[in-house]
Amino acid sequence: MPERWLDAGVGALRPEAFQVQSTREEFALLFGSPAESGAKLERRILIPPILAKRLARVLADLARDPNATPAGTTASAAADRDVPAAARPMLRKVRALGVGFGFEKSFKMSAGRVSGDRVILGVPSALVAPAAFAKLCRELGMPKTHLPQFQARLPEANTVGFGFEGSARGGGSFKVYLEFWDRVRQRVQQDPRNVAPVPLFVGYKWPAGSGKTSVAEYTCHPLLSIEAISSRLQALYERDSPSGAAAREIMALAAARIRSDDSFVYVEAAEKGNPRRSFDVNFYKAGLRVADVRPALSRLRARYAIDAGKFEPLLDECAARPFGHLSGGLGREGEDFLTVYYEIEGI
Repeated sequence: MPERWLDAGVGALRPEAFQVQSTREEFALLFGSPAESGAKLERRILIPPILAKRLARVLADLARDPNATPAGTTASAAADRDVPAAARPMLRKVRALGVGFGFEKSFKMSAGRVSGDRVILGVPSALVAPAAFAKLCRELGMPKTHLPQFQARLPEANTVGFGFEGSARGGGSFKVYLEFWDRVRQRVQQDPRNVAPVPLFVGYKWPAGSGKTSVAEYTCHPLLSIEAISSRLQALYERDSPSGAAAREIMALAAARIRSDDSFVYVEAAEKGNPRRSFDVNFYKAGLRVADVRPALSRLRARYAIDAGKFEPLLDECAARPFGHLSGGLGREGEDFLTVYYEIEGI
């Protein structure tokens, strides 16, 4: 598809002079060409500080990777030691696809328990043949009832996520997610007044051994304000919950990092056959680190009565990582939980 520019001259612009100027309110990227008096300004791009910070981080990552491409890095730096032992075969299979992939880790908190044996590897669907994705799913043991559903919905997805979650009973479980973000974004751009809920993810989960399988549907509620997200969080529970209180505290912290008229992507998840009612809020745009939300998580640890000796080392390990998103609510067994996701490698 040919490029379409609102400014007709941008497409042909090949700047040889570049400068950055900034104030507390905005950053200006100045593009121009050499002139006798110094440089001739031809174009200026204004961006808010939060976006400038994200752009700087992306450029820094590209500078470190000589094989970088617009679609992502050609080789992930993830190593076996970065994932739980039971997930290492999955990591090797994803690496064997030969494309860059995103890498998120997480830890899950609930009454008396914290688990850090959790990982998601996100692969851009356009870079891998559908047959290769299906083969990988079969090798991970995806049930035959799930595979046809996965293959039918794969053409709509822009990212495929391969996940693993450890279990206190041993074995753990595998997850495969399809993300439909491009479709959601296109609808919002074309009709911003349409705020009807729309599917964003579907997740297929099965145990590494024998056990119950499940399919989770994740519904995005687009363009909700901070206040509206808080209201939906409150409505998820029949009573005040530890995870809901922690989520609202963290959202207030993140909201102070973005424009007053901005908000976050809010998603709710449900599964047939169990009482799960949960939320997911994406906080990447706030530019927080896990260390920034540590006080709120420490208060939640106390409410959950989690052993500090197990919890604090886990936070120490990921404190400097970018804080990604937060999920919580009521789990499959009706338990209150909160899961913190943080980024190792972006897509």
